[in-house]
Amino acid sequence: MRMRHALLTMVVACMATPVAVGACPKVVFFDLGDTLLQAGAGGLFVVKPGARETVDALKAQGTRVAVITNVPAGFTRAQLDALMADPSFLDEFEVLLMSSEAPAAKPNPAIYTHAHGLLSDAPPITQTAFVGETIAEIANTATSPSSGARAVGMVGIHLSVAAPDPRADFTIAPDQLPQLVPLIQDQCRLHANGFESEAKALSLHARAGRPA
Repeated sequence: MRMRHALLTMVVACMATPVAVGACPKVVFFDLGDTLLQAGAGGLFVVKPGARETVDALKAQGTRVAVITNVPAGFTRAQLDALMADPSFLDEFEVLLMSSEAPAAKPNPAIYTHAHGLLSDAPPITQTAFVGETIAEIANTATSPSSGARAVGMVGIHLSVAAPDPRADFTIAPDQLPQLVPLIQDQCRLHANGFESEAKALSLHARAGRPA
């Protein structure tokens, strides 16, 4: 009973929808602007507080990291680097996909599948996640989305101070990005321990207001 209560607490606290319970993201794709970067002095973009620590902690626990970012047509990596106070931060990521190099821009599903295809030894796309502050880039509907990261099977993690949006699987406050690290740990722990069905049942009971 104590374990069931702990699982229930975790699921209700973290989840926006029950779709992704038990999924263990092996790769986390990040949006760039306003997710990892913010405007800084001199018109250059700087790494947001907590972003570098989050990326380093994810990599330290074996979670791969990548970026999918929308940029103007024809934009190059050199132009992106020129906008950053510390362009070496981008070297942290296994894949850096700009929309100028992709079949389409976000939230078209093609850019997410293209980014996944650039990974070496890629896990199934259902074992990847996308993190961003724009809900439309995560999904256009709560169920069976036709656009956004969830449309191709990625776990959708929304950075927002608003109430959790049902189009996302999880919601984290933008200034609490480091919470992403234990969230991924908990999801992978559930997956490894075979608690997917238990967590799904607890989440559904909680949403329906029924005792688990």
